Amino acid sequence: KRKTMRKLKERKKKLDIRWKIANIIVKTAYEKRYSIVLEKLGKKPANNMIARIKDKQLRHRIFQASFRGIQRAIEEKAKEHGVTVIYVDPKNTSRLCPVHGTPINYNNSSRIGKCGKGGELWHRDVVACWNLLLKALRGLEHSSHHLVGLDVDVRAVPLSSNATHDPIGIPKSLWARWKSLPQIYYAIALNSGRNKRLEMVYLW
Repeated sequence: KRKTMRKLKERKKKLDIRWKIANIIVKTAYEKRYSIVLEKLGKKPANNMIARIKDKQLRHRIFQASFRGIQRAIEEKAKEHGVTVIYVDPKNTSRLCPVHGTPINYNNSSRIGKCGKGGELWHRDVVACWNLLLKALRGLEHSSHHLVGLDVDVRAVPLSSNATHDPIGIPKSLWARWKSLPQIYYAIALNSGRNKRLEMVYLW
């Protein structure tokens, strides 16, 4: 009985976290009048993520995470607020430099890589967000749909290392019942151009 109650409590906590993630993403997109870009997940996304991870505890946490569940929650909240959700093929998004379209070289297990052509330094997660966005924009050029909100200069511009790698944290005041999420962190990667600003919300 105790084991069953513990599982139910854990499941309830996971659902709570899932909806909080969806709320912060959709709320930000709605206020900024942006669309939300998500990657198309394979049949077993967790298996692909843990393939090269040796830490047993981290492998277990990733395997227990409900990536599809989070996406479904985002979709549901987005529909409530009229926010567009765009799915993009994530293939090679962390491997190619968005400035030159050339491979990024990563040493060993480092998450910081260097563009083989221009020498720009990229964090694997940040460059993936850039490339997902660029793929979404290219796809929209050939469809009847358009991004919600402000126009974005899609030309890739070399960024300083600080602008690319150092995220700005979202204030705790934006969260309901923040104390119930002690191990969840969120960030906004802000990248500025001459007259345009691109804002992407991503999860650490």
